[in-house]
Amino acid sequence: MAGHVAVSIAGAHDGSSRPLLREQGALNEEAQAVRMNVLNSSVQEAREARNSRLIMWILTVVNLPQIVAAVVIMALRWKDATACYRIQVWVLLHTLHLAFTLALEWAIYYLNGDVSHRISRLRERYMPMLANLKYALDLAGLFWFLVGNMWVISDGGGRCDDGSAMYRLALWMIVISYAKIFLPCLLLLALLPIICFCLPCVIRVLSRLQDPMRGKGATQDAIDRLTTEQYEATMFEDEDASCCICLNDYELQQELRRLPCKHHFHKECVDEWLMVNSTCPTCRKSIFDGGDEQDNGAASRVDVAVIV
Repeated sequence: MAGHVAVSIAGAHDGSSRPLLREQGALNEEAQAVRMNVLNSSVQEAREARNSRLIMWILTVVNLPQIVAAVVIMALRWKDATACYRIQVWVLLHTLHLAFTLALEWAIYYLNGDVSHRISRLRERYMPMLANLKYALDLAGLFWFLVGNMWVISDGGGRCDDGSAMYRLALWMIVISYAKIFLPCLLLLALLPIICFCLPCVIRVLSRLQDPMRGKGATQDAIDRLTTEQYEATMFEDEDASCCICLNDYELQQELRRLPCKHHFHKECVDEWLMVNSTCPTCRKSIFDGGDEQDNGAASRVDVAVIV
Protein backbone atom coordinates (compact mmCIF):
# COMPACT_ATOMS: atom_id res chain seq x y z
CA MET A 1 0.00 0.00 0.00
CA ALA A 2 1.43 3.36 -1.04
CA GLY A 3 1.59 6.54 0.93
CA HIS A 4 0.81 7.46 4.50
CA VAL A 5 -2.45 7.64 6.37
CA ALA A 6 -5.33 10.01 5.60
CA VAL A 7 -7.62 11.93 7.89
CA SER A 8 -9.26 9.67 10.44
CA ILE A 9 -12.98 9.39 10.99
CA ALA A 10 -13.90 10.90 14.33
CA GLY A 11 -14.92 8.28 16.82
CA ALA A 12 -14.00 5.34 14.57
CA HIS A 13 -11.56 3.96 17.11
CA ASP A 14 -11.62 4.62 20.83
CA GLY A 15 -8.27 5.68 22.18
CA SER A 16 -6.59 5.92 18.77
CA SER A 17 -3.73 8.39 18.53
CA ARG A 18 -3.41 11.37 16.21
CA PRO A 19 -3.63 10.19 12.59
CA LEU A 20 -1.25 11.25 9.86
CA LEU A 21 -2.25 12.61 6.47
CA ARG A 22 -1.68 10.60 3.33
CA GLU A 23 0.75 12.16 0.90
CA GLN A 24 -1.19 14.39 -1.53
CA GLY A 25 -4.43 12.99 -0.05
CA ALA A 26 -4.48 10.11 -2.53
CA LEU A 27 -6.08 6.78 -1.69
CA ASN A 28 -3.97 3.73 -2.32
CA GLU A 29 -5.18 0.94 -4.57
CA GLU A 30 -6.49 -1.30 -1.78
CA ALA A 31 -8.40 1.57 -0.16
CA GLN A 32 -9.93 2.36 -3.55
CA ALA A 33 -10.89 -1.30 -3.99
CA VAL A 34 -12.58 -1.30 -0.57
CA ARG A 35 -14.62 1.78 -1.43
CA MET A 36 -15.61 0.45 -4.84
CA ASN A 37 -16.78 -2.80 -3.25
CA VAL A 38 -18.81 -0.96 -0.62
CA LEU A 39 -20.36 1.17 -3.38
CA ASN A 40 -21.19 -1.97 -5.35
CA SER A 41 -22.72 -3.53 -2.24
CA SER A 42 -24.79 -0.40 -1.63
CA VAL A 43 -26.09 -0.48 -5.20
CA GLN A 44 -26.97 -4.16 -4.88
CA GLU A 45 -28.75 -3.44 -1.59
CA ALA A 46 -30.74 -0.72 -3.33
CA ARG A 47 -31.71 -3.10 -6.13
CA GLU A 48 -32.79 -5.80 -3.70
CA ALA A 49 -34.59 -3.26 -1.53
CA ARG A 50 -37.25 -3.17 -4.25
CA ASN A 51 -38.47 -6.44 -2.75
CA SER A 52 -38.79 -4.95 0.74
CA ARG A 53 -42.15 -4.03 2.23
CA LEU A 54 -41.03 -0.43 2.84
CA ILE A 55 -40.14 0.12 -0.81
CA MET A 56 -43.39 -1.50 -1.92
CA TRP A 57 -45.40 0.86 0.26
CA ILE A 58 -43.43 3.85 -1.04
CA LEU A 59 -44.15 2.71 -4.59
CA THR A 60 -47.84 2.38 -3.69
CA VAL A 61 -47.97 5.83 -2.08
CA VAL A 62 -46.39 7.36 -5.19
CA ASN A 63 -48.43 5.52 -7.83
CA LEU A 64 -51.86 5.05 -6.26
CA PRO A 65 -52.73 8.78 -5.88
CA GLN A 66 -51.83 9.29 -9.55
CA ILE A 67 -54.13 6.44 -10.55
CA VAL A 68 -57.01 7.74 -8.41
CA ALA A 69 -56.59 11.32 -9.63
CA ALA A 70 -56.46 10.17 -13.25
CA VAL A 71 -59.61 8.07 -12.88
CA VAL A 72 -61.52 10.96 -11.28
CA ILE A 73 -60.40 13.59 -13.80
CA MET A 74 -60.97 11.34 -16.81
CA ALA A 75 -64.45 10.45 -15.52
CA LEU A 76 -65.36 14.13 -15.13
CA ARG A 77 -63.59 15.71 -18.11
CA TRP A 78 -63.31 13.02 -20.79
CA LYS A 79 -66.18 14.39 -22.89
CA ASP A 80 -65.19 18.05 -22.68
CA ALA A 81 -65.43 19.60 -26.12
CA THR A 82 -62.17 21.50 -25.61
CA ALA A 83 -60.21 18.50 -24.32
CA CYS A 84 -57.02 17.63 -26.18
CA TYR A 85 -57.26 14.11 -27.55
CA ARG A 86 -53.49 13.49 -27.34
CA ILE A 87 -53.40 14.40 -23.64
CA GLN A 88 -56.41 12.17 -22.95
CA VAL A 89 -54.79 9.19 -24.67
CA TRP A 90 -51.47 9.76 -22.94
CA VAL A 91 -53.02 10.03 -19.46
CA LEU A 92 -55.19 6.96 -20.06
CA LEU A 93 -52.33 4.72 -21.18
CA HIS A 94 -49.94 6.07 -18.54
CA THR A 95 -52.53 5.35 -15.85
CA LEU A 96 -52.98 1.80 -17.13
CA HIS A 97 -49.20 1.38 -17.08
CA LEU A 98 -49.02 2.59 -13.47
CA ALA A 99 -51.81 0.24 -12.41
CA PHE A 100 -50.37 -2.83 -14.14
CA THR A 101 -46.87 -2.07 -12.86
CA LEU A 102 -48.07 -1.65 -9.28
CA ALA A 103 -50.07 -4.89 -9.39
CA LEU A 104 -47.11 -6.75 -10.91
CA GLU A 105 -44.67 -5.41 -8.31
CA TRP A 106 -46.91 -6.61 -5.48
CA ALA A 107 -47.31 -10.02 -7.14
CA ILE A 108 -43.52 -10.39 -7.43
CA TYR A 109 -43.10 -9.21 -3.84
CA TYR A 110 -45.47 -11.86 -2.48
CA LEU A 111 -43.95 -14.61 -4.61
CA ASN A 112 -40.47 -13.71 -3.37
CA GLY A 113 -41.51 -13.28 0.25
CA ASP A 114 -43.62 -16.39 0.86
CA VAL A 115 -41.59 -19.51 1.67
CA SER A 116 -44.44 -22.03 1.65
CA HIS A 117 -44.15 -25.05 -0.60
CA ARG A 118 -47.17 -24.05 -2.70
CA ILE A 119 -45.85 -20.53 -3.31
CA SER A 120 -42.39 -21.93 -4.08
CA ARG A 121 -43.87 -24.02 -6.88
CA LEU A 122 -45.79 -21.01 -8.20
CA ARG A 123 -42.62 -18.95 -8.03
CA GLU A 124 -40.64 -21.47 -10.05
CA ARG A 125 -43.42 -21.66 -12.61
CA TYR A 126 -44.41 -18.02 -13.06
CA MET A 127 -41.45 -15.89 -11.94
CA PRO A 128 -39.60 -16.00 -15.31
CA MET A 129 -42.79 -14.97 -17.07
CA LEU A 130 -43.44 -12.17 -14.57
CA ALA A 131 -39.84 -10.96 -14.89
CA ASN A 132 -40.18 -10.79 -18.67
CA LEU A 133 -43.51 -9.00 -18.34
CA LYS A 134 -42.01 -6.48 -15.94
CA TYR A 135 -39.13 -5.85 -18.35
CA ALA A 136 -41.61 -5.28 -21.18
CA LEU A 137 -43.65 -2.90 -19.02
CA ASP A 138 -40.52 -0.95 -18.10
CA LEU A 139 -39.59 -0.55 -21.77
CA ALA A 140 -43.15 0.44 -22.69
CA GLY A 141 -43.24 2.90 -19.80
CA LEU A 142 -39.97 4.50 -20.92
CA PHE A 143 -41.25 4.86 -24.49
CA TRP A 144 -44.56 6.34 -23.34
CA PHE A 145 -42.73 8.70 -20.99
CA LEU A 146 -40.76 10.05 -23.97
CA VAL A 147 -43.98 10.41 -25.95
CA GLY A 148 -45.46 12.36 -23.04
CA ASN A 149 -42.50 14.73 -23.10
CA MET A 150 -43.22 15.51 -26.75
CA TRP A 151 -46.97 15.80 -26.39
CA VAL A 152 -47.15 17.63 -23.07
CA ILE A 153 -43.93 19.54 -22.38
CA SER A 154 -42.80 20.21 -25.96
CA ASP A 155 -46.23 21.17 -27.25
CA GLY A 156 -44.97 24.73 -27.63
CA GLY A 157 -48.15 26.53 -26.62
CA GLY A 158 -50.38 24.45 -28.86
CA ARG A 159 -54.02 23.59 -28.23
CA CYS A 160 -53.09 20.88 -25.72
CA ASP A 161 -51.36 23.43 -23.49
CA ASP A 162 -54.69 24.86 -22.32
CA GLY A 163 -54.15 24.77 -18.55
CA SER A 164 -57.00 22.31 -18.09
CA ALA A 165 -57.14 19.77 -15.27
CA MET A 166 -56.23 17.01 -17.72
CA TYR A 167 -53.17 18.92 -18.91
CA ARG A 168 -52.01 19.71 -15.36
CA LEU A 169 -52.46 16.06 -14.41
CA ALA A 170 -50.33 14.94 -17.36
CA LEU A 171 -47.67 17.52 -16.50
CA TRP A 172 -47.47 16.35 -12.88
CA MET A 173 -47.29 12.72 -13.99
CA ILE A 174 -44.26 13.55 -16.12
CA VAL A 175 -42.61 15.48 -13.26
CA ILE A 176 -43.11 12.51 -10.92
CA SER A 177 -41.66 10.20 -13.57
CA TYR A 178 -38.56 12.40 -13.79
CA ALA A 179 -38.20 12.25 -10.00
CA LYS A 180 -38.49 8.44 -10.00
CA ILE A 181 -35.77 8.18 -12.64
CA PHE A 182 -33.25 10.71 -11.37
CA LEU A 183 -33.70 10.63 -7.58
CA PRO A 184 -31.83 7.29 -7.14
CA CYS A 185 -28.99 8.66 -9.31
CA LEU A 186 -28.78 11.81 -7.21
CA LEU A 187 -28.76 9.78 -4.00
CA LEU A 188 -25.96 7.63 -5.39
CA LEU A 189 -23.91 10.71 -6.32
CA ALA A 190 -24.49 12.14 -2.85
CA LEU A 191 -23.29 8.86 -1.36
CA LEU A 192 -19.96 8.88 -3.23
CA PRO A 193 -18.09 11.44 -1.07
CA ILE A 194 -19.45 9.83 2.09
CA ILE A 195 -18.13 6.44 0.98
CA CYS A 196 -14.74 7.96 0.14
CA PHE A 197 -14.21 9.95 3.32
CA CYS A 198 -16.51 8.44 5.95
CA LEU A 199 -16.55 4.74 5.10
CA PRO A 200 -16.87 3.47 8.71
CA CYS A 201 -20.04 5.54 9.07
CA VAL A 202 -21.50 3.99 5.90
CA ILE A 203 -20.66 0.48 7.07
CA ARG A 204 -22.20 1.18 10.46
CA VAL A 205 -25.44 2.36 8.82
CA LEU A 206 -25.51 -0.65 6.47
CA SER A 207 -25.03 -3.00 9.41
CA ARG A 208 -28.03 -1.43 11.17
CA LEU A 209 -30.22 -1.66 8.06
CA GLN A 210 -29.13 -5.16 7.05
CA ASP A 211 -31.97 -7.68 6.96
CA PRO A 212 -30.65 -10.79 8.78
CA MET A 213 -32.99 -13.00 6.74
CA ARG A 214 -31.08 -12.25 3.55
CA GLY A 215 -28.14 -14.27 4.80
CA LYS A 216 -25.46 -12.09 3.21
CA GLY A 217 -23.71 -11.17 6.42
CA ALA A 218 -21.78 -13.48 8.70
CA THR A 219 -22.99 -14.41 12.17
CA GLN A 220 -21.13 -13.10 15.19
CA ASP A 221 -19.91 -16.63 15.96
CA ALA A 222 -18.41 -16.96 12.47
CA ILE A 223 -16.73 -13.56 12.80
CA ASP A 224 -15.32 -14.43 16.23
CA ARG A 225 -13.67 -17.54 14.77
CA LEU A 226 -11.52 -15.42 12.46
CA THR A 227 -7.92 -14.70 13.41
CA THR A 228 -7.42 -11.80 15.81
CA GLU A 229 -3.98 -10.34 16.47
CA GLN A 230 -2.49 -7.47 18.42
CA TYR A 231 -0.46 -5.14 16.28
CA GLU A 232 3.30 -5.14 16.69
CA ALA A 233 5.70 -2.84 14.86
CA THR A 234 7.35 -5.74 13.04
CA MET A 235 4.16 -7.35 11.68
CA PHE A 236 3.93 -5.40 8.40
CA GLU A 237 5.94 -3.07 6.23
CA ASP A 238 5.44 0.58 7.10
CA GLU A 239 3.38 1.26 3.97
CA ASP A 240 1.11 -1.71 4.76
CA ALA A 241 0.53 -0.93 8.42
CA SER A 242 -2.83 0.77 8.05
CA CYS A 243 -6.51 -0.11 7.81
CA CYS A 244 -8.01 0.29 4.33
CA ILE A 245 -11.46 0.97 5.80
CA CYS A 246 -10.82 3.92 8.11
CA LEU A 247 -7.41 4.88 6.59
CA ASN A 248 -5.78 5.09 10.04
CA ASP A 249 -2.33 3.72 10.85
CA TYR A 250 -2.23 0.76 13.17
CA GLU A 251 -1.18 1.56 16.73
CA LEU A 252 0.75 -0.75 19.02
CA GLN A 253 -1.43 -3.34 20.76
CA GLN A 254 -4.49 -2.50 18.67
CA GLU A 255 -6.62 -5.51 17.81
CA LEU A 256 -6.49 -6.49 14.15
CA ARG A 257 -8.60 -8.98 12.25
CA ARG A 258 -6.80 -11.07 9.61
CA LEU A 259 -9.13 -12.71 7.08
CA PRO A 260 -8.47 -16.05 5.33
CA CYS A 261 -7.37 -14.13 2.21
CA LYS A 262 -4.60 -12.54 4.36
CA HIS A 263 -6.01 -9.01 4.20
CA HIS A 264 -6.01 -7.27 7.57
CA PHE A 265 -8.05 -4.46 9.12
CA HIS A 266 -8.94 -2.95 12.45
CA LYS A 267 -11.10 -5.48 14.25
CA GLU A 268 -13.96 -3.06 14.91
CA CYS A 269 -13.91 -1.78 11.31
CA VAL A 270 -14.08 -5.11 9.52
CA ASP A 271 -16.41 -6.80 12.02
CA GLU A 272 -19.21 -4.36 11.21
CA TRP A 273 -18.63 -4.88 7.49
CA LEU A 274 -18.74 -8.67 7.87
CA MET A 275 -22.14 -8.38 9.54
CA VAL A 276 -23.34 -6.77 6.29
CA ASN A 277 -21.39 -8.89 3.80
CA SER A 278 -19.35 -12.00 4.59
CA THR A 279 -16.65 -11.20 2.04
CA CYS A 280 -13.33 -9.42 2.28
CA PRO A 281 -13.93 -5.72 1.57
CA THR A 282 -10.73 -5.63 -0.50
CA CYS A 283 -10.78 -8.75 -2.69
CA ARG A 284 -14.41 -9.89 -2.21
CA LYS A 285 -13.35 -13.40 -1.25
CA SER A 286 -15.69 -15.13 1.19
CA ILE A 287 -14.44 -15.47 4.74
CA PHE A 288 -15.62 -19.08 4.61
CA ASP A 289 -13.06 -19.86 1.88
CA GLY A 290 -9.43 -20.46 2.70
CA GLY A 291 -6.50 -20.17 0.36
CA ASP A 292 -4.32 -17.52 -1.14
CA GLU A 293 -5.16 -13.94 -1.79
CA GLN A 294 -7.05 -13.15 -4.94
CA ASP A 295 -6.06 -10.53 -7.45
CA ASN A 296 -7.07 -7.13 -6.16
CA GLY A 297 -7.73 -5.85 -9.64
CA ALA A 298 -10.88 -7.91 -9.93
CA ALA A 299 -12.18 -6.24 -6.81
CA SER A 300 -12.28 -2.82 -8.34
CA ARG A 301 -15.09 -3.68 -10.74
CA VAL A 302 -18.42 -2.07 -10.00
CA ASP A 303 -21.56 -3.71 -11.31
CA VAL A 304 -23.70 -1.18 -13.14
CA ALA A 305 -27.26 -1.12 -11.84
CA VAL A 306 -30.11 1.03 -13.05
CA ILE A 307 -32.68 1.82 -10.38
CA VAL A 308 -35.89 3.07 -11.88
